[in-house]
Amino acid sequence: MDKSLSEVFSLAPDKLPGIQDLRDLEAPEPMEIILSAGAQLAPAEAFLARLPHVPYPLFPHLKARGLNWELHEEEEGSVLILIRKHT
Repeated sequence: MDKSLSEVFSLAPDKLPGIQDLRDLEAPEPMEIILSAGAQLAPAEAFLARLPHVPYPLFPHLKARGLNWELHEEEEGSVLILIRKHT
């Protein structure tokens, strides 16, 4: 990766959360974990997860809960998704 994750997601390095690796979980567990984490976020917090692919079915659920998301596709094919509350 040419850019650091803090640059990719426009966050200060100290605000970048640890990556939760959800690639080996069976559906719907990754979605449940992400939605649960999103429900617990304070306005200045973020949740970052690695998934095996772009989670298209997750997007309407995030939108309905007032959560923003950003994706970063990794070279090996996995995806990082950063979840934040609308501000």
